[in-house]
Amino acid sequence: MKKLTIFLLVISMLLAVPHETADAYDEPYVRVGLRYDSTVMSSANLANEVGSGYYFGFFEGNNFTGLGGTYEEKITIVKDKNMYFSGGVYYETSQPSSSVIGAYHIDLGRSFSTYEEAQNAAAEVTSNGTPSFPAYISGEYRVRVGNFSTEADANARKTSIGLSSAPVVGGSATCFTVTATSDGRILYEYDMGTKVFAVMPAGSAQSVTWFRGYKYNGAFEYRRNDGNDLTVINVVKIGDYPKGVIPYEMNPEWPMEALKAQAVCASSYAAYNKNKHSSKGFDVCNTTDCQVYRGLNTATEASNAACEAVRGVGIYYNGKICNAVYHSSNGGATENAENVWGTKTPYLISVTDGFENLASANNGIWSYTYTGEELSWLLTEKGYPIGKVTKAYVDEYTAAGNVYRVVFIDASGKKLVFEKESARTILYSETLKKYANSQRYTISTGSIELYVNSSSGKLSAGSGTAVIGAGGKTGTLKNGDEVYIKSASGTTKLQKTSAEGFVVSGTGWGHNVGMSQYGAKGMAENGYTYDQIIRYYYTGIELLNIN
Repeated sequence: MKKLTIFLLVISMLLAVPHETADAYDEPYVRVGLRYDSTVMSSANLANEVGSGYYFGFFEGNNFTGLGGTYEEKITIVKDKNMYFSGGVYYETSQPSSSVIGAYHIDLGRSFSTYEEAQNAAAEVTSNGTPSFPAYISGEYRVRVGNFSTEADANARKTSIGLSSAPVVGGSATCFTVTATSDGRILYEYDMGTKVFAVMPAGSAQSVTWFRGYKYNGAFEYRRNDGNDLTVINVVKIGDYPKGVIPYEMNPEWPMEALKAQAVCASSYAAYNKNKHSSKGFDVCNTTDCQVYRGLNTATEASNAACEAVRGVGIYYNGKICNAVYHSSNGGATENAENVWGTKTPYLISVTDGFENLASANNGIWSYTYTGEELSWLLTEKGYPIGKVTKAYVDEYTAAGNVYRVVFIDASGKKLVFEKESARTILYSETLKKYANSQRYTISTGSIELYVNSSSGKLSAGSGTAVIGAGGKTGTLKNGDEVYIKSASGTTKLQKTSAEGFVVSGTGWGHNVGMSQYGAKGMAENGYTYDQIIRYYYTGIELLNIN
């Protein structure tokens, strides 16, 4: 009983921490979907990295209400169905040498005023030989006795433990069961219908928790959408959120001012897109559909310091948070939002960009050759049936020099036209491993290809390449021109390839709207501050605290 008393005292102390039961800081939270749709889970483990146990409860707005807790540092949340435990792993079907974590329990038959009262009552029943645990059900503290795989098994046990008239419960589509990861013991159950279950790490305002091999700040919410497996959500303060974005969206070793600019963009994007995935119960996802978010594993001291330096700062236009989109590089100029996505946005206006070092940028300079058959297959696969493409050309460029309209024509004269963002994405093929990496490209026909070996690999250029001829005059290669290479060993005629095709050559990587990440790097290297970088790429904006 002494060990039990000490344990209960620790739980009482945990639950008494005012910060965790009513968060007084008004910095908003972001809900990030970690596992959802096809990645939902039947069981989800948490492990303290920085912290000492967990609180169980729910969020209302920015405030977390604690209803219970545990000193266990490794816990597993499972759905209220029969689960099987073996060697620290949870299964939905029976495994060799596994033990069942049954979904059915005997209710003690009365409610309790506090978690501590329910915990004490559960401990007393446990000490008499039947493992029991506290629960919070429909706004009441309850005690549940045992765990059985069927309702019949639970009923058969009631009389032997002196609870013949007690009800049997379990198998709820809205219930969550918390177990000790080490041995599968049930610690707690929560069932409040549509009120989402939350787990808050205890012991540190800057807690860090392991989930599925990644470390995260903040708390976690769990949903059973339509009674299915667990949707797992990270509930993180807006100032901590960029710490899990920067290492995956920008090199954390880049200059501090570039990292700060990226942090402000990440926070602003999340705040603007709040409720983007509201049907699933969270704001933003953790993939490139929103922003890549993978927690703190590869965060550095510098990237975290950059986030803290601009904590809570957002980009505003006329008092409203901005959709602070960004891209890797643009190849010379950003683009008006309406020329990519169709909607005019006053702060997403084209600016010339001479700050990118395209030679060192990922996909800063690129070129792919498509055959007519490949274009036919690609367009048909995407729902635009067409014969062998015999003509492909850019029909219109924007004032910034980016592609606005591209045209494909087959031998029968059939014509397909793609505008704005589709002019880029229509050429994307993971199967062919060929892409239009940005909307800044040209299409040329013929087969002249020059290759120059350099310290960084092979560089290529097609027709349209500038050359220096006799007398030092500069000209441009055209299809059909003969090309000679002069070296120390003499002059050699360059042989043409025989393959026909369409050479799509361009610069930049991404949609070209908003901030260029490589441009931000270049600006920072030239002494610009994060706010100057942001004001350069986003027109007419203010930097304010996100509220």
